[in-house]
Amino acid sequence: METKRTVVPAAEEILGGYFPVLDHGFVSLIDYMGTDESIEQAARVSYGFGTRKTSQTRGLVRYLRRHRHTTPSEMVELKFHCAMPMFVARQWIRHRTACLAGDTEVYFDLPGGIERRGNQLYKLTIEDLWRRFQPTRNRTRPDKQKDPWFRRDRVRKMHLRQANEDTLRIQHTRVVDVYRNGPKPVFRVVLADGKAIKATADHKFLFADGWGTLRQKTGLEERAGLAVWNRGDHFVHVNGMVCEDPALYTSKEWLDYEYNIKRRPLADIAEDCGCSTHTIRKWLRRFDIQARDNRGAFEQGSVPWNRGKTYRSGPRDLTDDHLATIRRTRSGSASNFWKGGMSTNRDSIGRWTTQVAAKIHARNLWTCQLCDERSGELHCHHIVPVWADPASARDEANLTSLCSPCHHSIHGKELDYVERLGGPPVRTEWSERKRPKRGWNKLEKTRLVRIERIEYVGVEDTYDLEVEGPHHNFVANGIITHNSVNEYSARYSLMPLLFYKPDYDDFAIQSASNRQGREGDSAPREIYEEAVRRWEEVRSLSSDTYGWLVEEDVARELARIDLPLSTYTQWYWKIDLHNLFHFLSLRADSHAQWEIQEFAKVMAGMMKRVAPLSYEAWLDYEFAGEHMSHGELVALRALVDAGEDGVRARDGVSLDIEALKGTGLSKREALELIEKLRPAERPDFELDLSRMQSPEVFQSRMQAAVPGDFE
Repeated sequence: METKRTVVPAAEEILGGYFPVLDHGFVSLIDYMGTDESIEQAARVSYGFGTRKTSQTRGLVRYLRRHRHTTPSEMVELKFHCAMPMFVARQWIRHRTACLAGDTEVYFDLPGGIERRGNQLYKLTIEDLWRRFQPTRNRTRPDKQKDPWFRRDRVRKMHLRQANEDTLRIQHTRVVDVYRNGPKPVFRVVLADGKAIKATADHKFLFADGWGTLRQKTGLEERAGLAVWNRGDHFVHVNGMVCEDPALYTSKEWLDYEYNIKRRPLADIAEDCGCSTHTIRKWLRRFDIQARDNRGAFEQGSVPWNRGKTYRSGPRDLTDDHLATIRRTRSGSASNFWKGGMSTNRDSIGRWTTQVAAKIHARNLWTCQLCDERSGELHCHHIVPVWADPASARDEANLTSLCSPCHHSIHGKELDYVERLGGPPVRTEWSERKRPKRGWNKLEKTRLVRIERIEYVGVEDTYDLEVEGPHHNFVANGIITHNSVNEYSARYSLMPLLFYKPDYDDFAIQSASNRQGREGDSAPREIYEEAVRRWEEVRSLSSDTYGWLVEEDVARELARIDLPLSTYTQWYWKIDLHNLFHFLSLRADSHAQWEIQEFAKVMAGMMKRVAPLSYEAWLDYEFAGEHMSHGELVALRALVDAGEDGVRARDGVSLDIEALKGTGLSKREALELIEKLRPAERPDFELDLSRMQSPEVFQSRMQAAVPGDFE
């Protein structure tokens, strides 16, 4: 089947191919959307594809880049699959483009509410989260400084709401990190139910047809301070609604798959289902699901704890002292039946209702008052629920008879049936009171709400979260929101134990003039050899520890904590062309760390194949070009004369460092100007196609590095 989208043959040639970087890393262009023609079409909406010459497209693209009109270049998006050492990933992750405003509220659930199988909402703004991720300082008594990261660690233990993208159920994840991304243009998205959120145009939300940015789904852009978008029926998923749905564990196929195929612990399955492990065991017995592959069996050589012990059957002869000890340890608050010494008011109401039930049923001739059918099993139902009006809880006139199906059908919707069952008109304050917790089969799922309007807010400080997988989303302002990077999760998957080791030629000492760089020459070889020996020692110990912890079935989220920053991780990264230019301008520059330069050069070569005209303009006007300050322009104007017929050098004029300082430049600025004016080659990032490999090569390499023989 032929595609209807615009493609570039040069980009199609490398699509899905993997280019090695460093010793174990790679970069692959997984997908792209848009080309140079897309940029021109966004800038000039009065024509269609194929109606312009390449020279005209090139002239417009260069004009846009030269005059910093960046919005049209956001129409092109690229998606990469990358593997890199963790220390490179931490530099990389600073370039996050999809962002939320600082006053966005992130939704957590308190542990107490989860234990009661309900929800107890707790909100924190994303700006406040970022502050909590910063270290604390004891300014008055530095010697008393304790753990500076205690606030961050507490947040990481909190239960963050997210949506299961397979079932759309609301579940929980944890915050990994919070990023401050600086000032960016943001838009306010207002939904039909009143929810609103401020985000950049390239932030992803869960729409009715899947994940997409505001720009992709609505055509959102800013023009002259106004939000321009395609008004229509755009629906996004929001923080859920309570709906009746069979519990997951009632599906035999699902339970067998989770228990035997995925070999998940009962506690994890119970957590997903919102029930106890005893319930999971009951349904395993009901479905006659047996453990496979000796799951749960004793390992060979295990010795039973009661081996060699003997027992005497029959009742024991207990002494008076023994009986007194038993009574003392099982009475009062020490008893497992202890409930605080008195029944709760709710229990008391339930007991009273049971006592008068026969009287109520007889008054109603043992007939359900909703379906008018006689039934052998009737429930005594409060017409006005107890939670709505506790004062009428013991009023016999507030009781009626319902059969089991009818009683079950109105559960959670009691106020809708008050008047139908002969009760008083529903009061407003009843609807405002807290409803009871939902039953085991009341699951909270996302629901779709229409976008009512989008407004341009202006430039604000922006932030973003990184959360644990496998579903990389969270609930913000009640709306299902995506985070822009999907990183390999060591909490759910085993880490391939691949470590980066720099070559000797790339091993250098600290730069004397640049705190963030290294000297150009290699360090002494004996230092390199000693560094490699120490690295290998640390990595061997951390690998052995990680493998041992996994073998002992310690939680993977704990087993990973001491893996070094040289460990390789991987992620899928989506970014638009404008922000990719910004990333490459910083990371392909010779002043960036050498390791991330290598990744940036490969990505620049891929960008050249997707949008060659934009790549050329970026290279000429940004990467290989230089920006001039006012002081630098003053110095240049002292050297040359710009007239209507051209530019001429002024006779006999030269500027040394002192003269340059006289134009208002500092000594460092003067030296930087001299460096800008030195002759330099125009770089070109061309991919070497002979190095492109298939994904199976890297997949097998990663799998071979996973410790042990685990699923």
